[in-house]
Amino acid sequence: MFRGVALALVLLEGAAWADDALAQASEAVAASDYLAARAALVTAQVAGEHSPDDTAEMYRLSGIVEAALGNAQAATEAFIRLLALVPKAKLPPGTSPKITRPFDAARSYYTTHAPLDLKIATAAKPPAITLVVVSDPVHLVARARVLYAIDRGPEQTKEVAADGTDIALPAGKRIDARVIALDVHGNRLVEIGSREVPIVIIGEPAPVAVPHRPAPRPPPRPAPATVELPGRPIYLRWWPYAAATVVCAGATAYFGWSAYSDARELQRLSIDHSVLSPEFQSVKDHGQRATLITNIGFGVTGAFALAAGAMFLIRRAHTEVRVTAVPAHAGGALVLGGTF
Repeated sequence: MFRGVALALVLLEGAAWADDALAQASEAVAASDYLAARAALVTAQVAGEHSPDDTAEMYRLSGIVEAALGNAQAATEAFIRLLALVPKAKLPPGTSPKITRPFDAARSYYTTHAPLDLKIATAAKPPAITLVVVSDPVHLVARARVLYAIDRGPEQTKEVAADGTDIALPAGKRIDARVIALDVHGNRLVEIGSREVPIVIIGEPAPVAVPHRPAPRPPPRPAPATVELPGRPIYLRWWPYAAATVVCAGATAYFGWSAYSDARELQRLSIDHSVLSPEFQSVKDHGQRATLITNIGFGVTGAFALAAGAMFLIRRAHTEVRVTAVPAHAGGALVLGGTF
């Protein structure tokens, strides 16, 4: 539960950060501050979790910014990505020729290439769904996210690499699903299905579990001999878990600061370097790894903290451990028991 809350907070904070960066980029373009707009666009793209419309807007603004700064090749590449998502996209009338030339070059690219085209395939027995990439000329699609609900239950999520792999779903009489194609940063490219109009898979209900009947009680046995052993196992004490909590919290804080530092460094590099440069890519990859480890650290730290609290609450002033010899067929058995 703690891990789920922590991840939700991280995603909400990241989405707010990304929205702010995209808004700043749009304002900077309107004010002709193209260097500030470029830095804001890099921040927005890396943050991820944008809607398909906002993702297309990022590519449109990137094309305008790069063209205005004299980077015709980078502008053309950005406009090619825009037209892959929105083939009918246009620039406003009266746009400077310095910007329209890369846009026209991108449009001519699609005289010999097809824009992004995605389809889905479903199966009922066993239930599964697949994202089929029919056309992706600039390799935008990196992952597929499936959100599904079994028999009108709560919505669940699965995410896999977008390589045509079947995504297995739990059994159910009715499965409502929607599929989202994501880029490498987690920005949404295309959404197939919705909450209101989902993809429906009609299957079979999950098998009903047969209740287990307890075995009959054995006949009474002679009173066992009991040996008292003092002490309590170390895995039932609170302080080892508390120590692990402190260590994990420190490591999580370190990687969190590292991810923050990498984000700042990406903003700096984006001004002087191309987003495709080795140095920029290295810092970006390091930042993504640090962010992933930070998210994992939240969950592990929370688990250790909960374990420490539970062991602290159930401790006893006097712990009693018993080792009992119990007769059994063809021999005997030792039983460990007591209060914990």
